Amino acid sequence: MADSRRRFDATWLPFGMIIGFTVGIGVGLSIFNNLFLGAGIGFIFGAALGVALGFRDRRGSKSQEEIEDAAQDRARRRDDGHAGDDEL
Repeated sequence: MADSRRRFDATWLPFGMIIGFTVGIGVGLSIFNNLFLGAGIGFIFGAALGVALGFRDRRGSKSQEEIEDAAQDRARRRDDGHAGDDEL
């Protein structure tokens, strides 16, 4: 059976894109003298930042979804061992 744990937390993706877009506008105006070039580079950098933050290991901190997933997995394993007992 495949591991059903979530490997990617997509919550960080929009935050990274917004942060990158904002910083990119500032960098674009100061370095490139072009607002759109800076915003585009910042948007791409922010998306990469969001993906990197989404894949990071949270080292022991568990979200409510992970706690619920673990409880459902335990219940599924417990029920698989007693399948058919109710039909007697």
